[in-house]
Amino acid sequence: MKKLALIIAVALMSMSCDNDEPRVIDFNALPKVSQEFVNTHFADKQISIVYLDKDFMDKDYEVIFTDGANIDFNKNGEWTDVEDRDYNGVPDAIIPAKILSFVKQKHPNNYIIEISKDRNEYDVELNNSLDITFDKSGNFRRYDD
Repeated sequence: MKKLALIIAVALMSMSCDNDEPRVIDFNALPKVSQEFVNTHFADKQISIVYLDKDFMDKDYEVIFTDGANIDFNKNGEWTDVEDRDYNGVPDAIIPAKILSFVKQKHPNNYIIEISKDRNEYDVELNNSLDITFDKSGNFRRYDD
């Protein structure tokens, strides 16, 4: 029985290792919600490459633009990280209203160059390298180092 469990564990590990490298995919292979997000908020940018990163238990996507901006999407096609360090930063339309209001009020001379989200919070980075964390509802939590 232990031998069978070991064989299964080794087989599962080798399967997950085989898929560790992201692979290039066509933009049309992204989930529709991801395609719509890119076409709506980044229509003025040229796509350089699109990756599918598939693990044993999960998969995610990354779109990289020719100017260096990039977007990460989860398996459902929802954005998890948007980074756009050009002169305009992340589009205001994708930033939750409370977060955008906080940044404009407390840091009127700055803008968001990166925003990431998970189940519990949002993290933003401003163009002056200041990192700010907000809860899921967009309420300020703290400044980070």
